[in-house]
Amino acid sequence: MVMAQTEKKDVEDVGLTNDTNDDKQSPSRTLHDTQLLNTGNDEKGLTKLSAFERVLESVGTEGRYQMLLLFAFMIPLSFYCPYGASSLLLLLSTPDHKCHVPGRPSSISQEEWDNLTIPWEKGADGKPRLSQCKMYTIIQANENTTSSPPYEINDIATDCTMGWVYRNDSWKETAVGHYNWVCDEQHVVTTIFSVAILGNAIGTLVLSIVADRIGRRPIFFLTVMINCFFGIINMYMPNWQLFASARFLSATAFFSIYQMPYIIVVELSSEKVRGWTAAFSFVLGTIGMCSVALVAWLFGHWRYFGIFCHAPSILFLLYWKFLPESPRWLLSMNRINECEVIMMRVAKINGRSRPDDLTEMLMEARAQEKKSASIQDLLKHRTLRKHLFIASLNTIIFCVVYSGITLNIRNMTGSEFVNFFVLSLVEIPGNLLGMVSAQFLGRRLTTIYALTLCAIFSVAATAFITDQWMLTTFCGLVKAFVTEAVLVVYMQIGELFPTPLRSISYGFTAVVGLSGAVLVPTLMATGTSDRKLPYYILAGLCLLGAFVSIFLPETLGLPLPQTVLEASQIGQDQTTCSFVTHWTKHKYLAAAEPVRQNAKISNSQSTETVSLHDEKHNGSFS
Repeated sequence: MVMAQTEKKDVEDVGLTNDTNDDKQSPSRTLHDTQLLNTGNDEKGLTKLSAFERVLESVGTEGRYQMLLLFAFMIPLSFYCPYGASSLLLLLSTPDHKCHVPGRPSSISQEEWDNLTIPWEKGADGKPRLSQCKMYTIIQANENTTSSPPYEINDIATDCTMGWVYRNDSWKETAVGHYNWVCDEQHVVTTIFSVAILGNAIGTLVLSIVADRIGRRPIFFLTVMINCFFGIINMYMPNWQLFASARFLSATAFFSIYQMPYIIVVELSSEKVRGWTAAFSFVLGTIGMCSVALVAWLFGHWRYFGIFCHAPSILFLLYWKFLPESPRWLLSMNRINECEVIMMRVAKINGRSRPDDLTEMLMEARAQEKKSASIQDLLKHRTLRKHLFIASLNTIIFCVVYSGITLNIRNMTGSEFVNFFVLSLVEIPGNLLGMVSAQFLGRRLTTIYALTLCAIFSVAATAFITDQWMLTTFCGLVKAFVTEAVLVVYMQIGELFPTPLRSISYGFTAVVGLSGAVLVPTLMATGTSDRKLPYYILAGLCLLGAFVSIFLPETLGLPLPQTVLEASQIGQDQTTCSFVTHWTKHKYLAAAEPVRQNAKISNSQSTETVSLHDEKHNGSFS
């Protein structure tokens, strides 16, 4: 109650009261609408249909047009996207290697020659192995000499001066072997991974901003060309600096190439079709990620594999005439005629006639569009600042752990293709478990136990560093549970922040998380000297995430907050040690109802005051 009174004036100042369903449809907002299907909070039941939603109802939201968008466009795109986003891990595979020592006499086997010319050292798994970066210098190696043996080897180890020999059990050639990014140059691989993640973060931020100015549709086709052009020339760069630069540019497209058309599809679809879109996109994305390992194994050559990953994206240019612009964006830019053309096309393909009042409804929808809120509005309020900080910290942890366990395939024993496949496949049960657990155990408890189990399995993995199947099993469990935590916290972010600030909250946490992931390659590089260390780091981060999640309120069963004042009341009826579940939520909902009603009354009063002020200022009353 005290917080409701102190924050009331701030709410009035930024104009964030009762903006129900009027905020611009943004990437994060539309993604949230899809996730909302799994949260159990019925936002639609709280508010009447907006003008734009009435337009959609009149032209059809579950007809042939939506099915074409889903099956002819989103499904192929969802299957393809992992090829651009995940292929770098296999492209930069580092095969087992040793120094090339020429001059082996024909009477000496290769194994004997290696034992004579290459020193032994302790590997990252703690077991002895032939050195990958040192060799003994040959002083003489002449088969015609009468001395025995017919060569002299200096027992002082030196760096590899004659190149390296790479094992080709899995690959005919990798980028690392082609450019010799090993030993003193092994830092190049870490740098390229970091540059790619940085490009992803910057691209997501910049292209989202540009899309707000020029539209979602042109940004999608721009990302298609970026992905194809820079992805292919990446395979022919002469040095690592240009290789990293090309990868940075191609990585800028990795998220937006999926995000932009997804927004368009869900904006033109019903709640049910949105659910289908999310489900099919998830399943096909996972299948696509699993198939990346199969394609890499079939090609066996980094350059051919890389070209195959990027060249097919050019086929999406064939959708130029098929994919419409975002109708919400057209309305926000006052391009009503273009929006009307799209709606008429939707009605025609869905077998419906043009609504008589289509233009009037679009004009009304345009009038309902409000000015977007800013990050400054989000940071004004103490409760929202706390929630934003914890959510952002958790997002960083998730990005680091998720990316880390994937990148750590490089430090795992056994076939990297099998490891990649398994770690991709486990995302299916991880997401399904998250959906079910969030409904019955609540968001907060699910996040806490998922991250705690991630920490336990990360530590357990250190006991099986040299056992391929046990290590893959524990890494798969970590990946499954961190995937579960990502899904649930993504739900929670949408339920903690009010409608005008929801999209900003998603965008801010996403960019912060991707920025934190830039450090992942460096952290995982510690595994080259000690394979156990990355798992201890991941376990510590998971425990930190589980701890800070205790201080987020439970949102299970609560209606989505529409205003800042309503959002600030969430959790006031809960203690730090209280855990709301499907079986106990009715107690907390009953306790929270008076607080929510107070917030609604305050919002209503402040809205009436602002409305009267605006009408008086305009000199007329409608």
